[in-house]
Amino acid sequence: MRHALVQILRCPRCRRGPLQPESPAPVVLFGPLRCPECRASHPVAEGVADLVLTPPSAGAVQRGLENRWVARSYERYVRPALQRALTRRALDGDSEHLLYRSLLGHPEGPVLDVGCGTGLVARRLAREPDFPPVVGMDVSRAMLEEGVAQAREAGAAVDFLRADAPYLPFQDASLGAVLMADTLPFVEDLGRLLLEVARVLRPGGRWVASTYAPPGLASGLLHRRMGLHPRAEDALRSEAAAAGLVRFERVALSPLFVVKAEKGSARSPR
Repeated sequence: MRHALVQILRCPRCRRGPLQPESPAPVVLFGPLRCPECRASHPVAEGVADLVLTPPSAGAVQRGLENRWVARSYERYVRPALQRALTRRALDGDSEHLLYRSLLGHPEGPVLDVGCGTGLVARRLAREPDFPPVVGMDVSRAMLEEGVAQAREAGAAVDFLRADAPYLPFQDASLGAVLMADTLPFVEDLGRLLLEVARVLRPGGRWVASTYAPPGLASGLLHRRMGLHPRAEDALRSEAAAAGLVRFERVALSPLFVVKAEKGSARSPR
């Protein structure tokens, strides 16, 4: 992880202090990150900071994503299969990237990809000329290990960290955008997540996320047992407004839809 990005991290234990590496090297590959406020120590291995405090509770789908075989076949087989199973369609990669990229606009700070998986979207963003630094965050060790390998092979400068949403371990107003490609249904506490998104975004920064419309009653119960939480557009709009996010918009590709909202600024107060 690049030192400049370590400087915008926030301790997940006390949720106040910054995190400091042991040396001022431009890239932190190993060694702990320490919090001067609560003296907590967080490990770093192969450039990936582990900021998970307790083993996360996970549904059946998330548990499957911890498997190394699944991680290695995720982009070619697993992700398209999940998209077809949940939304009855799978966007081709170019169309999906174009949609996310257009909704992100022109971020004026680092971009966080929450639930980045193996970093498929993050890599394409990071390869764009003059694009801000990209950070991939996921709770799955297997996915992050594969993501590091894929980014290295592609020559993409993506920084990865292990953390568990809804808490986002970043300083206030430190990010230019927050992206959640296919990962919003995995978040149970949407209200808390969006409060965190609003906290870490800079004024004018955008939140972009994709999800799918809730299925019928019987299917919905099965989805919840699998650890999935799809929401309707009205629910997302309401929770975004409650968190202080403005200019909510959506692109509908039924039953899939992609939403965008912003943190208010002097130019976009409402």
